[in-house]
Amino acid sequence: MCRHLWNVIKDNQSSIWVRWITHNHLRHKSVWTVDVKGGSWGWRKLLRLRSALLPYIDLKIGDGESFSLWHDPWHSLGPLIQRFPCGPSRTNIPAAATLSTVIVDGAWCWPLITDMECIEITHVLPTIHNGSDSILWRGGDFSTKVVYDIFRSPGPKVGWYSLLLGPCKIPKYSFVLWLAIIEKLSTMDKPWLSHLGGVCVLCGRAVETHEHLFFRCSYSRRCIRVLKSIVRFSWPNRAWGEDITWASKRYMGRHIVQAAYRALLAAIVYHIWQERNQRVFKHITRTSSTIARNAIDAIRQKILSIELLDSVSSRGLYRLWRIPWPVRDTA
Repeated sequence: MCRHLWNVIKDNQSSIWVRWITHNHLRHKSVWTVDVKGGSWGWRKLLRLRSALLPYIDLKIGDGESFSLWHDPWHSLGPLIQRFPCGPSRTNIPAAATLSTVIVDGAWCWPLITDMECIEITHVLPTIHNGSDSILWRGGDFSTKVVYDIFRSPGPKVGWYSLLLGPCKIPKYSFVLWLAIIEKLSTMDKPWLSHLGGVCVLCGRAVETHEHLFFRCSYSRRCIRVLKSIVRFSWPNRAWGEDITWASKRYMGRHIVQAAYRALLAAIVYHIWQERNQRVFKHITRTSSTIARNAIDAIRQKILSIELLDSVSSRGLYRLWRIPWPVRDTA
């Protein structure tokens, strides 16, 4: 959304969307003062971001031909029409005037302002530069990453972030693992699901929580045993938070074997959660062995999709995952 707003502010006429917005929504009005009430939900949401982006935008004044005197935020007071609604009539400067109206030979040339309220406009004026007007992003170039850093709440780097990364990762698996790590999956212990009884549908013996599902439940423990027997996947099975801390250290690093284990953790969490949902909503059940093998097969397919060099570590990975090493044509 912020990139779209930035393109409108910059009046990027190379964009068909910006041209459409200019013709249908702005209609010779400034994006800074156009009314939020009109237009679609998306357009209103876009306009509400203006105040958030304004502190990071510089309007560099040149000849003044591109900026609206009353409607653009070239002044430290912001759009003047918002601060001085009667300004155009009291100063005899039309509401549609551009900034070039008060610039002569590269210097400010304001008419005599006798209104005690509007005289504040001329107290502190920005510098006029040579050339045309321009709109700049403070501190460099505009990017989605920069805007994301502005809006997000800063916090310390978590130790488990590496569990979501690596060449073997599958995005939907990593997403569910992330939700599980921060305990945001809609498990039965959540207040809004209390009417469902709260009992784990996989084992039917305990209250369903993140702690129970991963991997205190007898069903999920059997899944881990299958992973251990086939690809030697280790899991300490203590408290969920402690297990995640252990895994983030045990399976860290760039080695392809470690990356595959990280992806397998995400896969088994995903498939256990999928099995839980299928039992709740579709009344379909599968064995723990089937779930574990589905997770292994998914990572096997991912490994096969990666072009690996013929090396000791690559061959070791294939042996560990019981994948035949491909016979390459050397002719």
